[in-house]
Parts: sequence; structure tokens; C-alpha cells
Amino acid sequence: MVTDLERRFLRWCLAGNASEPQAEALWSRLSALYQEPHRHYHNLTHIAASLEELDATGEETPELEGAIWFHDVIYDPTQSDNEEASIVWFENATAGWLGSETRSVIARLISATDFRSPRSENADEALMVDIDLAILSADWIAYDAYRRSVRREYEHVPEDAFRAGRAKVMASFLQQPIYRTPFYAERETEAHANISRELDELASGQCLNL
Repeated sequence: MVTDLERRFLRWCLAGNASEPQAEALWSRLSALYQEPHRHYHNLTHIAASLEELDATGEETPELEGAIWFHDVIYDPTQSDNEEASIVWFENATAGWLGSETRSVIARLISATDFRSPRSENADEALMVDIDLAILSADWIAYDAYRRSVRREYEHVPEDAFRAGRAKVMASFLQQPIYRTPFYAERETEAHANISRELDELASGQCLNL
């Protein structure tokens, strides 16, 4: 059965000049990657939620939608080059039909989701990052499910090391505004509250049940 998510991806591909067989074949490859067993957060549910966020902003463009589809297509928690690997995969997968300018913009937007890189002043990159970080301002139940899913993805990391690393990453978000677009700015308070609560629990030594 064809899902709404698949239909949307096929429409995006066809609008970018892919043939139906090319679009269908690419969906099979992409969806298989997003359903890898080690993915508990970075999966098709995350992609669907990000597309809903994009729709809510009213700022839909083929480039932003494309970046959402492909930004986590390669995801290995034991590696540090997932964004770069996702860009390579995306460019190889679409080179035969998607315009070079569109591919260049999408690659730039995917690169922007690497939180280790300095943030740029480009409006489309700011929106892409805000969409990717939307979960940080969700209600606590959803946020708690998210952080537990991330912990499961990093189950190869010992508990103490995970808590220390996670605390460092999350504390870094509080050192500057989390959201940089007007649409998400009003959710800053909720994001700070969630992160602060998680940091308190990490500092207390609370162990997340996997």
C-alpha cells in the first residue's frame, strides 16, 4: 500500500524531472535506509514530522523539502560524518535528473544541520535548522520520548560517557538562541525549559531506561 509519505516523495521527485520508475526506485532505497533497525529517532517518523513543520511555516520550497527528505539518509551513530555522507548519497541518487543548482542548495541545507558547524546568516539555512530542532520545544512527553530514542541509538556508549557527552551537547544549545526564525522564536522558552530539565536529570545521574 502506498502511504501519504511515499506519495509526497514521489511528487517531489517528479516535480524535479525524475521519471516515475526513477522516483519509485529512489523511494525504495531511501525508505529502506530510514527504516534501519538502529534508528529510533532519525527515521521516517522524524522526516514526516519535519515535513509537517515545514508545511506549518508556509515557507515551502523544493529545496527545503528536498533537504528534509535527505538530511539523515545516512545515519550511523558510531560515525561523525553523517551529514557529509548524506550529501554524497543524495547527489549520487539525483544527479541524473535534478538540476545542479537545486542540488547545490539542498546540499548546503543538509550541511547546515551539522550542529558542530558555525551557524550562517542565510535565512533558508536558519529555517532548515529550526525545523530540525523543532523537537526541542515539544511538550515534555514528546521530548522525553525523543531523548530516550536518541539514547537507544547510542546504546553502544556506556551510560556515564553518554550522560557526559549528551550534557555537553545540550548545554551548548543554551549558550545562544536555539531558534533564529520568527516562526520558531516564540518556542524558545519551551525549548530552554526542556533542555534545562534534561540537564538537571543528567547531572543527577538518572539512567534512561532503554
